[in-house]
Amino acid sequence: ILPAIMLDGIIAYDIIEGPVDGERFLQFLKEHVMPFTTPYPGPCSVIIMDNCRIHHGEAVRALIEDMHCK
Repeated sequence: ILPAIMLDGIIAYDIIEGPVDGERFLQFLKEHVMPFTTPYPGPCSVIIMDNCRIHHGEAVRALIEDMHCK
């Protein structure tokens, strides 16, 4: 299960068979997480991820910055 969690609980998830690679993670962000964001400093404008390698890709950073989030 690939979840996105807020203080209010889970806002999005995807159930995937097998490992999640960088492309699949980016797709999850685009389709399931970014629609809930607002530009910084609004609510839901900061995305916090752990230190997983796929969270550090240039495409992930660009997607988040393009949506004016931090």
